[in-house]
Amino acid sequence: MQLGDKSVTNNISFKDAARALCLKRLVGLFPLVLTITLLPQGCRKTKTFETWEAANSKFRIRVIAQEEGGWAGGARYLFQSALTGSDDWKEIMRFRHDDPVPIPREQVNFIDDQIGYVYMGWMYAVTTDGGRNWSVWTAERDLSNWKCCNYKLIRDVQLAADGTGKMVFNRVPGRQGEVPELRTRDYGRSWSPM
Repeated sequence: MQLGDKSVTNNISFKDAARALCLKRLVGLFPLVLTITLLPQGCRKTKTFETWEAANSKFRIRVIAQEEGGWAGGARYLFQSALTGSDDWKEIMRFRHDDPVPIPREQVNFIDDQIGYVYMGWMYAVTTDGGRNWSVWTAERDLSNWKCCNYKLIRDVQLAADGTGKMVFNRVPGRQGEVPELRTRDYGRSWSPM
């Protein structure tokens, strides 16, 4: 019996016609278990539940929160920047959370007209040229031996106008790779243990 046979697809009950259409397109390409697990992003229902923007005189930062439907659920947070007066938004970073939580507005900060930073979960990004370019730090890549996923890993970031600062963590007891805090001398483009 092939997955494209009506006898197989007719026995599947779908609540969502769009998901059924996506699955129907994939039937015959993958075994059913893989098909359900690997549905393309376009087949997943997302719904924007919050959008928020902050600005200074030179650039703006926008965060779009979208709830994901389907089997996994959760939410995606898209951080973007644009020069003031422009609608040319550029992606800073994306963060996926298992739960749809409110946009962390207190985690979007401007030091002056050229320097701003954002953070969420285990990701941090900074610009020092008015939002034109961003440097992204992520614990997955930059924190030695860190194991995913502590959604509240970064508790606080404090940066001074001279570029020095610290990133303080919410550590999970016994979790490998988590340190109390990191220090920077370049606005957080790089971080090192105390």
